[in-house]
Amino acid sequence: MDADDIQGRLDRANEMLEAGKPEEALRALEPIEGAFLEPDDRVEFGALKAWALSELDRADEAQEVLEPLLDEFPQSARLLGTLGVVYSNAGDLEEACSLLLHALDLDPTDEVAVANLGLVYEKLHDYEQAVRTYERAIGLGAEIDWLLKRKAAVHAELDQRDEARKTLQRYLSLAPEDFEQWITLAILFSDDLKFDQAFHCYRCAQQIAPDSAELRLNWGVTAVRAHQLDLARQQLVYLARIEPDGPRPRLLEAFIAEEEGDLTGAARKYAEALAGLREYGYAEVTYVLEMAMDFFARQRMRGPCEEVLRRAYAANACTVELCEAYREATGAVADRANWYSVLVEGDYRPGLKEIREHNGNGRRRGRVTRFLRNFQIIARDHDDAIAFARQFAEHMGEHNILIREFVNEEPVEDTHLGLYEVEREALVFDDDE
Repeated sequence: MDADDIQGRLDRANEMLEAGKPEEALRALEPIEGAFLEPDDRVEFGALKAWALSELDRADEAQEVLEPLLDEFPQSARLLGTLGVVYSNAGDLEEACSLLLHALDLDPTDEVAVANLGLVYEKLHDYEQAVRTYERAIGLGAEIDWLLKRKAAVHAELDQRDEARKTLQRYLSLAPEDFEQWITLAILFSDDLKFDQAFHCYRCAQQIAPDSAELRLNWGVTAVRAHQLDLARQQLVYLARIEPDGPRPRLLEAFIAEEEGDLTGAARKYAEALAGLREYGYAEVTYVLEMAMDFFARQRMRGPCEEVLRRAYAANACTVELCEAYREATGAVADRANWYSVLVEGDYRPGLKEIREHNGNGRRRGRVTRFLRNFQIIARDHDDAIAFARQFAEHMGEHNILIREFVNEEPVEDTHLGLYEVEREALVFDDDE
């Protein structure tokens, strides 16, 4: 295979990875597996293969590809940056950040490494740093449409809705077929009560995917917020036809019932939506749980709030939004308190969203018996935080609880005490380690 063929294969693999097609990328690389490659091509081949394996959740194999290359080329920014991506995809964000920063020390103009570092900052919830890093990547010439989408999401997290909308509108001018982002833009307009602009975005999304349940639910919810119940019912008709047995039609019925003042009917529809969640993905489960908690909390219905919280914990979905509604309905008010980030250890059980430790050779360890998970709590002091974390974990069915470490704390004022968030992922390990 000549140099042109090799370069063509590498370019094809890179194109497939940028298109979100890691399996096709691996197939593109197969013909040059084991072929004689020049050093630069060997680095590029290894980086692309490791990236593809990581995207397929095969982090161990990705590390096995990179380790011998890093022994040979320890100052390769390309390999270090790729290893950072592998760790990021595996959930080890601190190590990913360190590796990407090291890569950028070696090559400060690597726009791909800068963009990936921005994504790590976003995952770490360091949104201001993420915005700055994405802007740096754009300035270096990184793929702008992907970056604009991520930058818009970060602006939204920072509650910078004007910037989020402007950035997303710029992105959609480049990628007008991105159905999901039309809905995101509609929601941003709806949050600022700009309903005409929101409805325009929904109509644009409808041209792309008219039979989307996500579209019909969000369009219906915005119509309820705009007090246009005829339009909301129209979307409910579409939604019931698309997904007759799912939770989303029940959820929209609940919104409509509450707008009409039928709180009993709304509570019944929320219960039906919760009952139909078993077969759905994390994003939809989280949304239904958050909306149900918001309603039951506003109605001060303590029993249903407790049930929704228990279900959220079992689904690894104790989000900030859900916990805030629960805390405001059930927690005591404090003029002064602290936000604590606490590591809680307990016995391993099925159902955790797992991150597994690796041994020194980069391979995942075998049998696990314990987990370590971050609980975020608002409490008056350390002792109260420890007591709450322990009692809450035990109340959720965890066993042999230990409070391992206070990771962080910040003072807060005029707040409700209680659970702030439970991180979705848990590190699992052998208790002999």
